[in-house]
Amino acid sequence: MGETERFDSIFRRYYQELFAFALRYVRSEDDCHDIVAAVYEDVWLHFCHIDETTIRQYLYTNVRHRCIDYLRRQQCHQRYIKAAAILSQHYIDEQQYLEQEERLKTALQAINALKSPTREILEACYLHGKKYKEVAQDMGISIATVKKHMVRALKILRDIKKSMKT
Repeated sequence: MGETERFDSIFRRYYQELFAFALRYVRSEDDCHDIVAAVYEDVWLHFCHIDETTIRQYLYTNVRHRCIDYLRRQQCHQRYIKAAAILSQHYIDEQQYLEQEERLKTALQAINALKSPTREILEACYLHGKKYKEVAQDMGISIATVKKHMVRALKILRDIKKSMKT
């Protein structure tokens, strides 16, 4: 049996189980399908290195980890939503609004002025909520390189913030 047939057999054998398992953590069926599909994509990419005798444990562990990551991201999004709701309840006078607009404009200019890999990494981590490991895999670089670019980007943004206060 070829690699494709073995993978197909594993896919058919465990997909429904893994979907039901993910559904215990994540209540959205669409997100569960995405999580399980991502796990199978990872399995396919590393299929030659995976021991088929422990594939079931490997699949369940990866689904559980991805569900936990998903829930962490959702929790983070909920905090942002709550913070936005609180901020929108407060009255902001015109001067504060103009100052806020100016700070936002300056921050966006600073982000856009960052050189390409640094800006892309900053956007991936903060705007898209990706972890350093995910960004490193997506870009084909090491996690240390991602960290180096993030430190550089955040230092630049902090320096700009300090200069705005003075």
